[in-house]
Order: sequence, then structure tokens, then C-alpha cells
Amino acid sequence: MTLIELAAVAEVVGAIVVVVTLIYLAVQVRHSKEALDANTKAMRGQAISDVTKNVQEHMAMALQGHDIANIFMKMGTEEALAPNETLLLDGMLTAIIVARQNEYYQWKQGLLEEDVFKSLHHITLTVLGTEGGRHWWENEGQRLVSDEFVEFTEKLREQGTSDSVDSWRRANFITAKSKN
Repeated sequence: MTLIELAAVAEVVGAIVVVVTLIYLAVQVRHSKEALDANTKAMRGQAISDVTKNVQEHMAMALQGHDIANIFMKMGTEEALAPNETLLLDGMLTAIIVARQNEYYQWKQGLLEEDVFKSLHHITLTVLGTEGGRHWWENEGQRLVSDEFVEFTEKLREQGTSDSVDSWRRANFITAKSKN
């Protein structure tokens, strides 16, 4: 075999190696994409789980100890809160609004489904739809979260529906009347 023939064989072998390498890399990229998609789905599932856990924890706070449920109900009335009630309510509202901010950033990053995120808006609208909630938001709450989330929340308040707020007020009115 001459040197020219040997060079031609080496060139063919080199071309085959390049093609095999490209096929291998394409398979690896596809596997990496599949793994990334699976990881993203798992993260979204965890985000939904976290949202559910947050809501459950808030409900547990409202339903146990310290009479927070009654304090929360006073938010929609003109009844004044005692200093200890104000402190407890502040803690609960802080937990609620910080959780909403967390969910906002999860949604922005694509880790929380649009429908799940929108379903949580009624919590914000309900809390900030009361006189006490608005007062807390304007004097305390906005300082606890990012400016971006404040802007989002203000737009939500402007565009949001009052259905959940009105139904909460009706429930609060009925509960207050039944106590009398």
C-alpha cells in the first residue's frame, strides 16, 4: 500500500469517526434534555407541594391557639384590636404575604403553574380587601417584600375581582350577627 492509499484510508476512517462522534453527542444532548425536563417537572411538583403546605400552615395558624381566627375576623370590622391581638395579626399577615411573594417568584421562574398561581390570588384579595388588611399593607406589609412584588400586588388589587372579598365579608357579617 502506497502512502497516498494509506492517506485516503486514514481520511475515510477520520470522517467515520467524526460522524460517529456527532451521533454520540446528539444522543447525549437528547438524554440531557430529557433529564432536564424530568428535573423541571419534579421541581414544579415540589413547588405545588410547597404552596399547598403554605396554605395548610396558614389555615392551621387560623384554627389553633391564640384565638387568631377571631382576631382575623375582627380585621373586617371596626372593632379595635388589643395590643397582643395586633401583634398576633401582624405575624399572621406577615406569614401570608411573604408566602405569596415566594409563590410569585416561583411562578415567574416557571416553577409554579399559572392556574395554581392564579388560584392563590383570592387569598391576597381577601386579606387586602378588608379595612384592617389595607391598613396593614400600606403601613407595614409593603416594607416586608420586594418593590417588584408590591407593584404586582397593587396591580392585582386594581384588576382583581371582589367576589372572594365580598363572600368573606358576608361570612364575617353572619358570624358576627350569630354571636349577638
